[in-house]
Amino acid sequence: MHGAAPSINIEEAINAAPLQPAASVRKYAWLGVAIGTATFLNGVLSGDAAHAWFCYYWALLYFMGIAAGGVMISAIFQITRATWSASIRRLTEANVAFLPVALTLFLVSYAGREYLFPWARSPRPGTEWWMQPTFVYARIGILLFLLFLFMWRFVRLSWRGDIGMVKDHSVDPDRWSSFLHSSVTERWRGLPLEVPENQNILSRRAPALALVYALVYSMFAFEMVMAMDYRWLSNLFGGFVFIGNIYAGWAMLILLTLYHVHRDKTFAKWVTTNELWDLGKLTFGFCMVWGYFFFSQFLPQWYGNLPEETQYIIIRLREFPWKGFAWVTLAACFIMPFIILLSRDVKKTPRCIGSVATLILIGLAMERYLLVMPQYSPHAIPFGFTEIGVFVGFLGLYVLSVQSFLAAVPPVIVSSPLARGSADW
Repeated sequence: MHGAAPSINIEEAINAAPLQPAASVRKYAWLGVAIGTATFLNGVLSGDAAHAWFCYYWALLYFMGIAAGGVMISAIFQITRATWSASIRRLTEANVAFLPVALTLFLVSYAGREYLFPWARSPRPGTEWWMQPTFVYARIGILLFLLFLFMWRFVRLSWRGDIGMVKDHSVDPDRWSSFLHSSVTERWRGLPLEVPENQNILSRRAPALALVYALVYSMFAFEMVMAMDYRWLSNLFGGFVFIGNIYAGWAMLILLTLYHVHRDKTFAKWVTTNELWDLGKLTFGFCMVWGYFFFSQFLPQWYGNLPEETQYIIIRLREFPWKGFAWVTLAACFIMPFIILLSRDVKKTPRCIGSVATLILIGLAMERYLLVMPQYSPHAIPFGFTEIGVFVGFLGLYVLSVQSFLAAVPPVIVSSPLARGSADW
């Protein structure tokens, strides 16, 4: 990291309007939700319910992963006390707004359990009580609820200082007088007392959040993704999934940053090529970590000579048509980003780094598709209008959630010492 803090005019930031998308973005997002809902219902009711549910679950895994990974990036910023991140951290926190939606949509997938999971039709002998469908959904739902609640409380505490500060010092305090803002700043004691205490609490919670995230998402990956195929066993699969979420979170952060820099002239003052450079380097780092976990799935099977675990891999990587799809996925997620992000100039050029981030997000969508869809169609790639429609619906929900959050909060973390270039608290 270059280590330099962004030059943020605190008075200007206090009085700055929240980040808002263009009106057309919200219209298109709502249109996407309508298209996704209609596409899914048409698939369920037209006799191809299995395909519709698999598309639904694929999109859910992808967007829930991006949201959870995005919140974890804010925890990473807190743990490392990254002064350079002050201008963009709010964009990572905005992902928390999609998590209640994701949890609700996950619980809805209970209706399609018999299409998605073999254990919902006939549990493996010896695991009948543990893999009883209602019990599985109940325990995973509770774990996700606790994780998302932890994430929300973490972000809310960061938000509390900013709302309290702008209410005290803004020239337009009425902007921050809604019920939501008042509830967040209940029993506000003033900046001198609140900020150091809150930052210390956040610094203690961030490592705990990272541990809880790794444990819960590993459990989710084992029981709600890996268990879609009884023959697939990998102790590294949980790590592969939760690292992929954070990798996607970095790519989405780049796109959100570039969009709001282009959209908001005030916000653009606080984001320089140095911030893009740092984002590019961290994305490059997680590209290598993702590639390591990808390769590590094969290594134990090879040196342990475990042919009984290879069927899952053979369908996806050794047999057509999924073999070609898998190689394109590897190129989009790892090979091409690795080569391109070696360049410093690429990481500092908005259009270039934006293109790489888009490529990564497409590649990771393909990766989630590769995990899920061969269970539905092992001998053909069924990609078509159903996938596109359902994906667009989830994208619309994600955009609406994130932008609703950003419209309700100050654009930067004005109360944090990081906004002043200090990591002392």
